Amino acid sequence: MKEEALRRLLRDQLLLATASEEELRSVAQSVRVSHVKAGDHVAFAGDPGSGLHMLLEGELRSFVASPDGREIPIRTYSSGQSVGAKAIIQQIPLPFNVAAIVHSTVATLSRTHVRALLRSSTFVHALSELMAAELLQLARSFGGTTSTSAKVRVAASIASRLSGERTDGWPVVELPGQATMAALAHVSRETVSRVLKLLETEEVIIRMGRRLRIRDVARLRRIAAGYEDD
Repeated sequence: MKEEALRRLLRDQLLLATASEEELRSVAQSVRVSHVKAGDHVAFAGDPGSGLHMLLEGELRSFVASPDGREIPIRTYSSGQSVGAKAIIQQIPLPFNVAAIVHSTVATLSRTHVRALLRSSTFVHALSELMAAELLQLARSFGGTTSTSAKVRVAASIASRLSGERTDGWPVVELPGQATMAALAHVSRETVSRVLKLLETEEVIIRMGRRLRIRDVARLRRIAAGYEDD
């Protein structure tokens, strides 16, 4: 991949959106770009050297294996999102597996380079904002699945996939399959369909197959945080 194209894709990363040109150039020169086939692993649970995996194109999922061998889904990732930063900060092995849902392009930055980036105030600020948003969404949507509405949980799943990708000026989100989305939101596939139809009726989203155009990002985030329910 040419460096100019790589830098453009890296700039779309939520973690690097406000990085300086010098920082972006350094990252572009340091990353390892991999093309991963659907179903193949990007990273393995227990790897102490697993770096920061930035999704340039495609779709990833993270999961753990239960004692009886079943896969337990954690979340999915769309282009512009990344995985692995928390394990690096905590200096622990990656606690889950990461695999490609579709053919994906991933830029991986080593732990050494990530620690160097942690000296950058802009990088730390972007990372802090993302971690705070994830924590709020997790607390609201997954902390109590019996008391949190399906609308909140599905909206949180959509909001967690927001990235820098846009179509005609509107943020665009690519959804996983309904079975995956239902598992992540702890609802049935029928409920996912019902909530998506409701959000479209309320002019929060526009459905375009497996892609959503987000018409009202602020309202989507309010719903995901539990401040605007049914």
